[in-house]
Amino acid sequence: MGRYSWRMAQENADIRKERMPGNRKIDSSILKEALRLLKAEDWSPGQTSSYLSLKSMYISYETIYKRSDKSGELRSHCRHKLKYRRHVKVIRKTKVRNIPDRTSIRDRPTEADGRRFGNWEMDLIIGKGRKSAILTLCERSKNYLLMARLP
Repeated sequence: MGRYSWRMAQENADIRKERMPGNRKIDSSILKEALRLLKAEDWSPGQTSSYLSLKSMYISYETIYKRSDKSGELRSHCRHKLKYRRHVKVIRKTKVRNIPDRTSIRDRPTEADGRRFGNWEMDLIIGKGRKSAILTLCERSKNYLLMARLP
């Protein structure tokens, strides 16, 4: 019967981890060479990746896209200005920025906490192209909702 050896287990785990796809570190010398080619030769990330693979330096063009332009200086060197279809979404605090003089819901009076009957909230939903609108009235304590389509 075999015995457990933590060293052998760690070696096997390291070997399996190297074979797994994704989450691999790119050698900094390969990334520096890719950035040099992007700047000096004005090559696309695909051309850079193909050229480096001929020299046994493997880096995908997706990785070049993701890691290359943090400062913004490479955009002028690339043919497509590093534009690609899958952009990273920017999380904004709120999408609505066109309401002038709006009041935050946190600024409501303390009496309007929704415990007593008669505290109504009103909202306006404007449709696409501002061609339709719906007015909503909600009584907060009973959660009673009235909706009306506006002309």
